[in-house]
Amino acid sequence: MTRGLDQRQGDALTRPFALGRARVLAVGIDDYDRDCGFEPLTTGRNDAFGFADCFRDLPQLGADPGAVKALVSRRGPMPSRGEIVKALRELARSSAADERLVFYFSGHGHRLAGDADSYLVPQDAFADDDPTCLVSFSMIAEILRSAPAEQKLAILDVRLGGSSRARAPVSREAFDASLQSIRGVTVLASLAEDVPSTTRSPNPQHSLFTALLLPALRGEEPGALDERRLTVSSLYGFLSAQTERWGRSRGSTQRPVLHGSSRATMVLADFSGPVLSADGLAIDGRLFDAVELSVGSRQVAVKDILTELSRTHYSQSYLEARANAALGGYLQEELGRTVSRLRARFKWASSAVSVEGCGLAFPDGHYSVSYEATEKTRGVLVEHLSLQPAWLDAPGLVFDLLECLNLHPDRITFALREGCAPVRCVPQLEARGWAITSELPHRVEAAHGDCSLILEKQALTLVDLPLREMFTETPNPEAVRKAAAALAVFSGG
Repeated sequence: MTRGLDQRQGDALTRPFALGRARVLAVGIDDYDRDCGFEPLTTGRNDAFGFADCFRDLPQLGADPGAVKALVSRRGPMPSRGEIVKALRELARSSAADERLVFYFSGHGHRLAGDADSYLVPQDAFADDDPTCLVSFSMIAEILRSAPAEQKLAILDVRLGGSSRARAPVSREAFDASLQSIRGVTVLASLAEDVPSTTRSPNPQHSLFTALLLPALRGEEPGALDERRLTVSSLYGFLSAQTERWGRSRGSTQRPVLHGSSRATMVLADFSGPVLSADGLAIDGRLFDAVELSVGSRQVAVKDILTELSRTHYSQSYLEARANAALGGYLQEELGRTVSRLRARFKWASSAVSVEGCGLAFPDGHYSVSYEATEKTRGVLVEHLSLQPAWLDAPGLVFDLLECLNLHPDRITFALREGCAPVRCVPQLEARGWAITSELPHRVEAAHGDCSLILEKQALTLVDLPLREMFTETPNPEAVRKAAAALAVFSGG
């Protein structure tokens, strides 16, 4: 049983996404009109984009990318009062009983004298004393409660104060008290009084609260997880501790609050399973039928393989073909030692592993070596490892397999189960941070930092990821995020 949970709650956690897929609306506003009473902000837009991208790119958060919407300043429709209310109603109306609704807001919050309600401030607010131009949180809760979805969560990154007019500052305690009265919606909120910018944030692109929130959503903060699952309760505990730590060193009193009857059991993400497994990445069926890892860094002279070769006046292609024909004999002893290592590590029967030509066959996989000439008398040994998707259900075993083979792959290729039109995937790749470097009807190439991507009709190849680190028990989070973001293009609309 997971710590701090009773049997019923523990059972809920052990059912991956037992409450269904997530539908997400993320609102981020920077472009306020100070003449109307609210100072412009600098991080709301990036906060909402970052939040939405987490749900689009990470299958562990359980959202169909087509059901994630960002409504932000300077992109698409203005996040006006009308657009926010319309998007909320669509979010509620489109949900099913077994789904989860998540509403995120980054921007100004406000209260009015003599009014028990709290308000979120849309971009088109024309006054700071007129409730008709604001979005009351009681209305937001009412819209969410009308949805058939079983669970509803609102995450608020709210800045209080910041008015350009001489009015009394908004009380964090009063705003919080109004949130406590809300029923049927779990509320996780950060209420920051007069926090003007990112000077107190670990990431200058985001507010303090969201800069701490996003890595937790991505599974990069072990302290936010409960048995490798992210619950609202475990997330709140992590954010409380981290904001307090940052506050002590920077003189801030910002603290998150959590209200709602279902806060303890609501599961946001499940990181207990393998990230790159076919089942883990797919939303409707498997994404790929096989995965191949390869590297071509072992330099070799053709005479080392063709030991009886006395003349080299033959063509390069002829020598390459001769070398490949003789490669099995050249690698025989090395392959024999590898068979012994594999059997010792995986406890396979002798009949389960066999040398086949210049390679090995083993359960649900095959390893092979080929010679590719780089010049007439020299070349490289290119090693290929082909695995069925079942291997990816236990990434630690893939790492052990690479160790036994002494393989340090620099590329991974996913054989897509269904073909794709590469150029049609360009918008989704760009939305996930990939810079397109080549665009052809049958082949698209892209870059993301040091990693590159090649998308063809039947295959997706990623190059220069730290692949060995990606398949350990605690995988490299940046490598996993890039691979998952690329594959997420095929897992939703």
